[in-house]
Amino acid sequence: MALNLAPSLALVGMLGFRHGFDADHIAAVDGMTRARQLHHSYWSARRVGLQFALGHSAAILAASLLLYGQSAALPQWLDGLGLAISTCFLLFIAASNAGHALRPGAASVAASGPVAALLFRLSGGNLHPALVGMAFAMSFDSLGQAMFFASHQAGASSIWVVALMAAVFGCGMMFADASNGALLAWFANRSDRIARQASRLSSAFIALLALLTAGAGMLREFRGGFAQAWDALGIWTGVGLLCVTSLFYTGRILLQRARLHGAEAAR
Repeated sequence: MALNLAPSLALVGMLGFRHGFDADHIAAVDGMTRARQLHHSYWSARRVGLQFALGHSAAILAASLLLYGQSAALPQWLDGLGLAISTCFLLFIAASNAGHALRPGAASVAASGPVAALLFRLSGGNLHPALVGMAFAMSFDSLGQAMFFASHQAGASSIWVVALMAAVFGCGMMFADASNGALLAWFANRSDRIARQASRLSSAFIALLALLTAGAGMLREFRGGFAQAWDALGIWTGVGLLCVTSLFYTGRILLQRARLHGAEAAR
């Protein structure tokens, strides 16, 4: 049985990895990571991606176990609920980072303002990133995965196989989200240490990323042609966002170093 299950587990793990590169995952993890960095929580910022994925995968695992043996179809309104949750949170991230980016005289990375403070509380002590990940799982796509695990080889699979498949899916997703969160934290922290007065540019970039992702989600819901094109891109959408973010920070770091060297040479 173990040999027969191995190919399915490998496929499920790859599906989880691909799910972790969904655009809304990338934008949400980046936004919460930046919020913690702006409040000098540099170590906890590195763990945001892992924590988000833990909550997301835990919700899918719980749904898989609850749906085991059930034949009911998922309601279509879950699509609207998932879109509303992700859009509201992404707009919240955009507002917080835009507020910091537009604040004149921001010479440090300390964020201010009610929106920024509330976002920090949402991604900090009052609402853990794992709970945000659980909220993001309340969508047709995520619960559809749970339904797939629960009905896998109906009549032949035990509840333990269902749990194992959901757990492997979560492991693949955690690897993707944790890598993204840790990479962004490293890039942003290094960039801010070189030139703290330029941190507003990072916030503006994260705000733009969140807005574009929220807009893409709306178009995906209401424009069939866009939805087909978006789905066809698959994992490359998230990988592209991660590459753009990495290139942005790499360019910033190189530019800041060049300016520092130029200033030292001028002296």
